[in-house]
Amino acid sequence: MVSVYVSYAWKEEEQNRLVDKLGEACAARGIELRRDINRIGYGDSIRQFMDEIGDGRHVVLVLSEAYYKSESCMYELLKIHQNRDFRKRVNPVVLSGTQFRKPIDRVPYIEFWNNETANLQAALNRIRDSTHILELQKALNYYADFRRLMSELLSDLADMNTLTEEVHVHTDFAALLDRISPPIIEIDDFRTKITEEIRNILATSNRLNNALQSTLRDAGIEPTADMAASLCALDPQRALEDLLFPATKSTLAVFDPRQPEFADTWNVAKSVLAWLSLLAVDDDWLGQANRSALSAGKLGFEIVVETPLGVELVSSRYRQMVPRLRAKKGTAEVIGDDLIPQPQYETGWGDEAALDKLVLEVWARVFPEESRATLSQKDLRTLNNELRFRDRHKTFHHYIPVPTEQTSRLCRPDFYQKLLEKLPAITVIFFQPTGGTPALLVSDEDYFRTVVRNFLSIPEQLARKP
Repeated sequence: MVSVYVSYAWKEEEQNRLVDKLGEACAARGIELRRDINRIGYGDSIRQFMDEIGDGRHVVLVLSEAYYKSESCMYELLKIHQNRDFRKRVNPVVLSGTQFRKPIDRVPYIEFWNNETANLQAALNRIRDSTHILELQKALNYYADFRRLMSELLSDLADMNTLTEEVHVHTDFAALLDRISPPIIEIDDFRTKITEEIRNILATSNRLNNALQSTLRDAGIEPTADMAASLCALDPQRALEDLLFPATKSTLAVFDPRQPEFADTWNVAKSVLAWLSLLAVDDDWLGQANRSALSAGKLGFEIVVETPLGVELVSSRYRQMVPRLRAKKGTAEVIGDDLIPQPQYETGWGDEAALDKLVLEVWARVFPEESRATLSQKDLRTLNNELRFRDRHKTFHHYIPVPTEQTSRLCRPDFYQKLLEKLPAITVIFFQPTGGTPALLVSDEDYFRTVVRNFLSIPEQLARKP
């Protein structure tokens, strides 16, 4: 069993409640949480357990002002830092109001341990016989190490991308626990589940299923009773271009666009398109997928692809939400339908003004019929409640794509950290806009985008026919 230690200021009630919730999340994932209350028995050595934390392969740090001023916490942090691979082993949780990102934020902690050192030194100076104060002298040396930590180690922690306790609690510590024990995606199992999903979708439309059977025969492929398996066995681009596209077009052509059957069949076809598109993603990229929605029996991720197809090839959560793709009108882009675009920011805007504008964009996407110039605190609570409900029940998946390696101040991770503090249920996807290894198992990603975009414009194509 994978285990994880937690280092926290146990005298603080807020931190105890947070660690309790962390323990519940760990238990649900089959991870053992090792903390003081369940590892130190009556009469046991506290220092021995603290040294054990220092050696731990995985350690959660609950960072707060109280943590940085606790002798026990600083001792644990020192021991953790003295061991190997500090950044790989620690998993910080930053409590609200804890400041340490900027150098000036760390000065009060250095001053605190300066004062503690001076006070202890002054007390030791009053003792004439120093023969029996060796342990106190060791404490003084540790205080000196704590002062050094405030500069050296906090710089490392400040450089790590972290989340607040609100985000961790709301997501059951998904990002943190995935880092400790990443869920395993078996590619064969992944293909099997995609095939099963397409099989269930096609079962709702006999017309589309029959059209696919005919299209297979026309392509010189003998259809089987399992149309989903036949589709998934083919190259994804061929399955989309040579089979699904003509079958969908011929099926929709017999309906009046105003008939419910037209909309129902079109929704079925788009769902098949989205699931087939997942099979075009390279296996290595699957291993890098966002795993925050993965749990036992479920498969879900955001595929962030470095491709002309768009920021996100498809957003899907297996058995939780139907994936959606949209051809953006007037452009060559294909994007996830729940994408929230960044607004056009005015030059010279500060972070707060830009943040307010972005939150308004989210409101407009969630409540398009209720225009707002500004959001009140009540509006913000309403928006958060709606986002939380949609995320929990997977009726929508609202996300914001952010290009990395751009000079804009609004592409900085710390800006979106502020957004997540306001709207914890929003997903922020950072992506690399150019260069790198191709993400799709197709010979020409740009042509694949063309195939998808033309499929998504089938209703418009039919409407132009005389």
